[in-house]
Amino acid sequence: MSETHRGGNPPSITRRRFLQGASAGAVAAAFPRWWRPETAAAQATPVPPASDAAWVDLANRLDGRLLRDGDPMYAAATEINAARFSAVRPAGIAVCATPRDAATCVSWARETGTPFAVRSGGHSYAGFSTSPGLVINVRAMRGAKVNPAEGTATAAAGVNNADFGDAVDPYGVYVPGGRCPTVGLSGLTLGGGWGFSCRHLGMTCDSLVSTDIALASGEIVTASESENADLFWALRGAAGGNFGVNTSFTYRFVPTRDVTFFEATWSGGDTAAVVAALMRMQQDAPPELGLRLAVRSQSRMPRSAPAPFMVDVIGLHWGEPEVVRELVDLAQEVQPATTLTIEKMAFPDARGKLAATTPTGTYQIKTGFLRGALSSEALATMLEGMAAMPGVPSRGQESTVGIYCWGGKVNEVAPDATAFVHREADFLFKSEVLWEATDDPDLIVENLDWIEAFHASMQPFLAGGAYQNFIDRSQENWGEAYYGENLPRLVELKRKWDPNNLFRFQQSIPLSL
Repeated sequence: MSETHRGGNPPSITRRRFLQGASAGAVAAAFPRWWRPETAAAQATPVPPASDAAWVDLANRLDGRLLRDGDPMYAAATEINAARFSAVRPAGIAVCATPRDAATCVSWARETGTPFAVRSGGHSYAGFSTSPGLVINVRAMRGAKVNPAEGTATAAAGVNNADFGDAVDPYGVYVPGGRCPTVGLSGLTLGGGWGFSCRHLGMTCDSLVSTDIALASGEIVTASESENADLFWALRGAAGGNFGVNTSFTYRFVPTRDVTFFEATWSGGDTAAVVAALMRMQQDAPPELGLRLAVRSQSRMPRSAPAPFMVDVIGLHWGEPEVVRELVDLAQEVQPATTLTIEKMAFPDARGKLAATTPTGTYQIKTGFLRGALSSEALATMLEGMAAMPGVPSRGQESTVGIYCWGGKVNEVAPDATAFVHREADFLFKSEVLWEATDDPDLIVENLDWIEAFHASMQPFLAGGAYQNFIDRSQENWGEAYYGENLPRLVELKRKWDPNNLFRFQQSIPLSL
């Protein structure tokens, strides 16, 4: 299947365009400087002051602990993965120890009119897991158990990928999860949940059997196919913080076996041809094989790599190495790999090798979906754009595009069967920029301008949509991009389950369209 074109020629995004197209002031007007930590804090929604007595009351009602400014644990508790938002100073951080704590926090916030955010792993790319009011932090709720007789595994709301893997590995079972060990299972599941096994086993949300959730009323209910089924539909893909505070998740598991781990790199040469070959490799592969490929470039500095572009691929095959070797050899016919590893191993060992942290510090990420592989025109546009990235000294001035496997079991589920609508793509396309607070502000703005222009240049080759788990404050028409045809139903369910819009943030599901 070829990629979807929206017409028109892709705009050029050469370095000259960046230098001539806009002054730093014009760019700053287009990009509010929410990337600056101090600005993020200053622009946070003003908090109606709850009385000291009200905060004391909340602390007394918790099984866990309430942290306020001045507490020795407070400063560390304000930090989140997207560091540009760590300067937001919550009035209080509730370290929930039990589901009852989560419900208590919701009721207290409603009663006092205090805005709040829900946090598990704290990996919201847009910083939506912090608030100048109350942060309901469920990370301390970390229990996990396996029920072999039922074929299920249950995780409390604070469990992350690493916790869950460690809990289920001794049983020789697996629930499709993500790559980053510290990402919370809650957010991963609620926003879909990509992983290397998604083509074979589906998204994380597709394995969900039931979930407990503290509603705006303070009541804790169970959502499943047989109980509160409409809410269960929404919680598989609507992303976190829209309908309540989820306190536990129960999943179907699958038995594990020995698998094949593989990774390879290509430096220099015909980058476009290598990427095209790897995308064909994924399309030709059985659904048991999943990969992520990345294209990296460096600019405005002496090359630290032996060539302007480097391609790396990493993946997993639920089968024998020979299948992987045959597919990789097709890519090597285009250009021999610089490095190559293909190794059969126990699944837990492969899970460890596949692990990688999400970006930390300060960054901006854009996503879209592909139907079919990138055409030669699309690849030329991509590489031209990557070479034009200004970069920042602190990050080695590297630009990165990631292309993630899709399809298989993901696409066997109808787009309206769950709230997760992205069921017709072949790949997820992601671009990113990273910087540090010490970098020159005007250069940071120039890089933000670059990623928006680059993403715009790729639009003619993308099929629309954006991945809600890589949430983006600058995403235009975000409701349609994240939820597509499912947005109207999600709005209806929002009115039913959160009629007063208690759970709200910049990109929360609204009460009306």
